[in-house]
Amino acid sequence: MKLSRWSPIPRFALPYTLIDWAAGLAAISGETRMPKAFDLLCCSPKFWTRSGRQSLRLLLTALNLKPGSGVAIPLFTDPSLVSAIVAAGHRPIFIDVEPEFMTIDPDSLEHARGRFSAVVAVHLFGQMADMPNLMAVASGLPIIEDTAHAPLSYLNERMAGSFGSACFYSFASTKYWPAGGGGLAVVHDPALAKRIAKLIPALSAPSTFEELTNLMLQGAKAAVFGRRLYGFLGKPMRRWAEKLAILEPSLDLRAIPRSYAAVACRQAKRFPERVGMQRANSLHLLERLIGTEDVVLPRERPSARYNYHLFPILLRSAAEREAVMTAMWKQFVDTSKIYSEVVAQCRNFGYRGGCPVAEGVAQRLITIPNHASLTRRDIEVVADAFVSSLRACRGLQSTQAEPRELLDLIGT
Repeated sequence: MKLSRWSPIPRFALPYTLIDWAAGLAAISGETRMPKAFDLLCCSPKFWTRSGRQSLRLLLTALNLKPGSGVAIPLFTDPSLVSAIVAAGHRPIFIDVEPEFMTIDPDSLEHARGRFSAVVAVHLFGQMADMPNLMAVASGLPIIEDTAHAPLSYLNERMAGSFGSACFYSFASTKYWPAGGGGLAVVHDPALAKRIAKLIPALSAPSTFEELTNLMLQGAKAAVFGRRLYGFLGKPMRRWAEKLAILEPSLDLRAIPRSYAAVACRQAKRFPERVGMQRANSLHLLERLIGTEDVVLPRERPSARYNYHLFPILLRSAAEREAVMTAMWKQFVDTSKIYSEVVAQCRNFGYRGGCPVAEGVAQRLITIPNHASLTRRDIEVVADAFVSSLRACRGLQSTQAEPRELLDLIGT
């Protein structure tokens, strides 16, 4: 199929079906039971939450840390996690990331030793953090794994989420598991599980009106962000929808809508197959891009199996990123510069520098489409659009920039 505004390749997929919607509607008058399908996330106690960020807030509350304790977290991550730390009554301690894998750097964590009482290890974009070395640095302090991007990712044959005291998942629309919203906390520490079990019943249930409104909005979002309507409606509406926070995950103390839980249960049954398809697409995309000069491609950490929730690439500079994104959309391939504003946002939470790698990543990172619904031919089109856009951008820069200016543009 030839790409056009009527049939572009969106930056992410939203595999929320009509049957999912019907299951959500039926569940509004039912219960949010935990299905056996979730056994794929191990057998530890599981607790429904309204969002991944709410899961983190509840887990930190249940840890019973001293008020105002430091909680280590990588600077380059979803800034809502920082908000969750603050909402739990603690202070974020910002840690730099590894330049190759973009996950929390054990050496940077070591330098912050003594300033934190717990660690949030984010498996960013599905890439596993270096859990053995992080656990060694933490020396018995609780580690909470953010597995929102990393279901069915592995390190040393252990699944993401199985290393720390607890982990949490998200079912937001842009996640690997897009039920519309909601989250799940999985707790391995028995004492912590008992304490969070007392917090969950205190969450206030959403009204039937709210449930129906969320369900209608999610159905509309799935249609608008589908491939047929994305070029004319989805992409133009995206900035507006993000500004108004429509269907954005919540950090409040309300319970998961039953419709979200029901759809998450349905999607769990087909989830392993979807991960396998997206991983295969990503490996093919990686093959097509090997040899591209002066970029950092998303390679797996040794002894890891990366689910490729997203396909991030580091470019030379912020200017190059903007040029490549613009050129790719002219070929109707959409892209994202996810978390690009995180440094400015984290300054509001006390960040004053010290994480140069993370700051550089925020300025230069782009993600390109790799989702499971794309065909092999689509993946080749994405790869070709990226390479041709990058070459055109760099060719233009070479002819327009003086030698000193070009070196400044390339940066570190």
